[in-house]
Amino acid sequence: MDIQYFKDLLHERALKATNSRLNLLTTMLAYKSAMPYSAIQESMKSVDRVTLYRTLESLKQSGIIHKAYQENNETYYAICGKKCGHQQHSHDHIHFKCLKCELVTCEQTTTDIKISIPEFVINTTSIYLEGICKLCKD
Repeated sequence: MDIQYFKDLLHERALKATNSRLNLLTTMLAYKSAMPYSAIQESMKSVDRVTLYRTLESLKQSGIIHKAYQENNETYYAICGKKCGHQQHSHDHIHFKCLKCELVTCEQTTTDIKISIPEFVINTTSIYLEGICKLCKD
């Protein structure tokens, strides 16, 4: 993924490739895990709070980023895969928070996760796990 990838993705989703959007996406990509809002805010100091909020919301609604984790007053955001769109987020992974390094990552599972509740329609499933990641385990 590079700037051109993000420009094309924004164009596909009918969004302008503004500096705020491109800076946010490249910053999130460089973070290499789900990025906490406080770190996003710190790295985007030149952008006012309202613009940052609107940027996050437009990217979220367009299926470019998603909320990966929320704890206390901190929300973590991650870049979506190609399957997501403005109609629906399609995540077939879990969100894992390491209790040691505190990184939140999107992890693929070895089995499909299928949850159903009789007489209910489930639109979105989100699974959060906490533990020790493979890097901190050793």
